[in-house]
Amino acid sequence: MAKVQSLLFLFLLFCTEVVFAQEPTQPVRLELPFNRTETSVEVIALPDSSLLVYHKTGNIWSTKADFYFTKYNHKLEKVWSKTVDIPPRYEYIRHYTEAPYTYAVFTGDNPEEYVFTKTNLLNGSTEVKKYELKDVDAIHEFNVLQGNYFLIGRNRLSFKPLLLYLDPTEDKPRQLPAVYGEESTFSDMLADHENKQLDVVLSESNGRVSRLQVKSFDAKGELIRNRFILQQEDKSLLNAEITPGDSAQKMLLGTYGTRDLRYIAGFFTKPVTAAYGSGNFYSVLQLKNFLKYMKPRREERTRAREKERQLAGKEPLYRFRILLHDLITTPTGYVLAGEIYYPQYRNNYTQLPLERRQSFGQQTEGYKRTHIVAMFFDKDGNLIWDNTFPIKDVVTMDLVHAVEVARAQDGRIIMAYPDEGDVIYHTMQEDRFDDKEYKLEIKTYSEDEKVQLTEDPRIIKWYNNNFVASGFQRIKASGDEPRTIFYLNKISF
Repeated sequence: MAKVQSLLFLFLLFCTEVVFAQEPTQPVRLELPFNRTETSVEVIALPDSSLLVYHKTGNIWSTKADFYFTKYNHKLEKVWSKTVDIPPRYEYIRHYTEAPYTYAVFTGDNPEEYVFTKTNLLNGSTEVKKYELKDVDAIHEFNVLQGNYFLIGRNRLSFKPLLLYLDPTEDKPRQLPAVYGEESTFSDMLADHENKQLDVVLSESNGRVSRLQVKSFDAKGELIRNRFILQQEDKSLLNAEITPGDSAQKMLLGTYGTRDLRYIAGFFTKPVTAAYGSGNFYSVLQLKNFLKYMKPRREERTRAREKERQLAGKEPLYRFRILLHDLITTPTGYVLAGEIYYPQYRNNYTQLPLERRQSFGQQTEGYKRTHIVAMFFDKDGNLIWDNTFPIKDVVTMDLVHAVEVARAQDGRIIMAYPDEGDVIYHTMQEDRFDDKEYKLEIKTYSEDEKVQLTEDPRIIKWYNNNFVASGFQRIKASGDEPRTIFYLNKISF
């Protein structure tokens, strides 16, 4: 009997390995006759498993342009297409979907003037309105709650963050109350539609310690409650994502630091209503797989060294910065993912001594990733598992997400990012570490076609286990002239 059970276990394990090793399929592709030099495109996933594709086609002088919104179903079949009347020099920057509408923000030559659009996803009818947002030179986040707009921007004079509320029926926004210190940044903004409130997490620092502030507003921009989230003196709360739910259930999941607030020392979970000093804290050394992006001997040496420093009360030598992703809510808990990165600098003062070069004359020229981590916490904030996926040669010029992360229906965590004409992907199964990366070649209509060039490749999560890859391609078929198109490939994991 024991032998039969062992064989059954091995068989199930084999079947599981086969399932997770299967290459994703590309069941459908759509090519649009767009040229990259004349057309800008944005692909937006909608909650009903359809896609909204925005594109602008214009001349190189931006004196004339046509704007379009087109909806496609899950088979990439066109549902409707509408033109939108927007001034030619405006460019898309942000969107947000609150069914049955998708809202988009556009900016023009005058950084104080913005155009907002409201598109009915049932028939494509679109309202367009221009607003003047004085003292704002950038919009970083955009949420909509019951048709009203909440924006995180930057003050053009002080360069400090701003939180704005805009009633679309009015002409001017209202600045919402918040504490704007020299080191203040917004960590998260979540429109909680079920509870009809918008939650904002503000990270505040004086350079020595850091705390979080959670502010909740109703749909009219009125402050419901404000909480300061403090911790013991040896731990500073750096950044956090907030969960949906009523005020008694909301939790923060994020990072903490010790003395040098530029770097994380670990992760924490904490109910928003919890008392001072409470919460769960997990240092980098406590995580099973966080350091596995290193080679085994290096990881072993790092752990031994850092344990000695920890016992001696010294600051850790590791230097990790993280870019958090939005929380993924599951039926039993939450998945928190983040990209570990470091800035790459261009030094214009190579003639200076080394110690002066590090503090003078450096300019950031990109952000390189080392690995991406994912952690699963139950509803009470207890860490259930953590995992890591090493990332190679991924650099972004701006500090934006380079990897798309989604949770499959069977519990797998799927990670994917574009690499020219390919998609690099990896699946995590709880804490089973696997450093293998898989490459998927983007398929064309026919096997005898050759992709000569791929530009601006992208991938976004779509619905269930599906992603959509997109970008511009020049394709050559045997005996035909090359064609330049914008492709949309459905990828099913």
